[in-house]
Amino acid sequence: MVFIKKGTIAAAFVAATMCFGSAASAQDAAATPDGAAQEQAEQQYSEEDLQKFVDANSSVTEIQKASRDTMVAVIEDNSLTLERFNELAKAHRSKKLDEVAENPEEIAAFSTAAQEVVKLQPETKDKIQQAVEEQGLTMDKYNALMKAYREDPAVQQQIRKIVAGK
Repeated sequence: MVFIKKGTIAAAFVAATMCFGSAASAQDAAATPDGAAQEQAEQQYSEEDLQKFVDANSSVTEIQKASRDTMVAVIEDNSLTLERFNELAKAHRSKKLDEVAENPEEIAAFSTAAQEVVKLQPETKDKIQQAVEEQGLTMDKYNALMKAYREDPAVQQQIRKIVAGK
């Protein structure tokens, strides 16, 4: 089983999000006060919650992979490579798109691809939320479990045991 990381979502998703200011990440965790964050880190999760998390994460990973593949296809359908799209996105954020782009046609292709990628984000977010909720978790609980998995070796060990048992 592969556990998602924010960085594994296609660079196109990230670049387009940064370019056009759309905040559509399924992993946006609500900020908690320092005391609540510490309490959350110390919280032990039931095996049932961890199993739900593993099942939800499996679905989320598949949704994100399909979304990434779709975004790459959109970019390539606009005659750009993912690498070039990301270069142009970086230039766009730095307000140097005109300097980096080879010609006006490349700028137009980038703009079209970026707009199409941004349009895909809400649909992906909705699919992820639905997959998480189908496993009996809220997005807040899923995000808290993901944070615990990333930061707490005890939680990592518990999840590894669950995954190994499948």
